[in-house]
Amino acid sequence: MSESLEKLQNRILSDARLKAEETIKEAQAKAQQILEDARRRAEKESEEIVAKAKVEAESVRRSILSSKVRVNRLRILDEKNRIVQDIIHTVEDQLSSLARTDQFENTAQRFVAEAVKAVESDQPIVRIGFKDATKKNLDGMSRVLPKGGKLVIDEKPIDEFGGVIATDPEGRVVFNNTFKSRLERLDNQLLTLIASTVFSG
Repeated sequence: MSESLEKLQNRILSDARLKAEETIKEAQAKAQQILEDARRRAEKESEEIVAKAKVEAESVRRSILSSKVRVNRLRILDEKNRIVQDIIHTVEDQLSSLARTDQFENTAQRFVAEAVKAVESDQPIVRIGFKDATKKNLDGMSRVLPKGGKLVIDEKPIDEFGGVIATDPEGRVVFNNTFKSRLERLDNQLLTLIASTVFSG
């Protein structure tokens, strides 16, 4: 009787493991699809901004050479900057609720892995904090660390929107891998691209 009960328990455990593995695979596939869709949308928006900037740049080049041309170019650049900022604010709103989405764990693990790689230390200290993230869904981040690494979980989002900051044990090397720092780098790239398109030639 005891042996039958043990077989039953083993079968139930085996079925549960299989179901858990299937659920994890489905979640990973869904997260990958969401990231791909977001990447395609971002590329499309970027192409539309560049296309519009080229059209307006051509209009500026054909206008009469005068002091008004410079003023118009500055206005165009200001408008482009406003468009980019609007896009970035929209992204920020979406990022603030990332911890409640299926792709959160994968994204957070990627941020940790990137930060650890950047500081090039066997004993990195990694601070992590996201809005609405629980200790439970952040504890799994420690498996991305090397054996000597240390994970520090902040109750509040780091750097306003959340993310990861890694340092070496002495604090000499610091890598900021927060959403805010990544968006600032993206913002600068877009502004540079728009300015070079509008003012080329």
